[in-house]
Amino acid sequence: MRTLLLSITIIALMSSVSLQAQTEPDSTDHDLETIELKAGKEGLKVKVQTMDTLTGEVKDTTKIKMKKSTIIIVNEENPEVKTKEDDDEWVDRDRKYSLTNWAGIDIGINGFLDADGEADLNDSIPYLATSTFGSRSFSINFWEQKFRFIKDYVGLTTGAGLQVNSYRLKNDYTLANVNDSLVAFMDSSLSLNKNKFRTTWINVPLLLEFNTSLKREKSFHLAAGFVGGFHLESMYKQKYKQDGDSFKNSTKNNFNVEPFRMEGMLRIGYGSVNLFTTIQLTQLFKENTGPEIYPFTVGITLLDFD
Repeated sequence: MRTLLLSITIIALMSSVSLQAQTEPDSTDHDLETIELKAGKEGLKVKVQTMDTLTGEVKDTTKIKMKKSTIIIVNEENPEVKTKEDDDEWVDRDRKYSLTNWAGIDIGINGFLDADGEADLNDSIPYLATSTFGSRSFSINFWEQKFRFIKDYVGLTTGAGLQVNSYRLKNDYTLANVNDSLVAFMDSSLSLNKNKFRTTWINVPLLLEFNTSLKREKSFHLAAGFVGGFHLESMYKQKYKQDGDSFKNSTKNNFNVEPFRMEGMLRIGYGSVNLFTTIQLTQLFKENTGPEIYPFTVGITLLDFD
């Protein structure tokens, strides 16, 4: 169907040019009409040009470009000479952002590291020990901007995103914020079904990005750098049974979480596949209000916006 459409478009264009040449009173025997057709991976480009062979004056140019079923027709009188770079500017813009790997939807699993870098907190901080596959991260990275250094092989990427980290606590402790300090206690009368702690952040990355190819499907890409975060809110949620009755509690509080954070990030992938990992370089809780822990996330880009 697409091939047929291209053929009809070209034939119609050639017929139009031929008819115009026969009916225009200003045309002379010195007018030379040329048709240039290019087809490739970047789409179809048709260029029809009328030129006076005596003066070399270009009287009229018609261009058609097709890519992803989009047609752009430009009619110009006495156009300036354009370079290949000018003609392919739209390709260059598309390539710039298809080779940037921030904007999209990220999902992952979360956890905490203690002051010694241990992920198993059962012994050191049992009330914040997490269930690995029950602790999840969800991010919508809604904006990105790339600053090129060496074409699209090397660049600096920034942007913005919204991230929600949910930590499923596997031990039956109840958390509370008392006198500006995080405390935990166990209540043997409660049978906990859900015990979750959640934080929400606005993220701003600064990543140095590398691509091995200018074609996304053939490019191995790597980005490393830092992500600054602003804390929006925290929530603590429990579902439990007590004396045979079911209860559900949720508490919104800052829980002494630091208002700003800094993470180290590594993103790596090939083509449209992108994996990432982050580790928080600053403590989760304000000093002397909670334990010294550092969140981490490992995940994959579920949907790329480029």
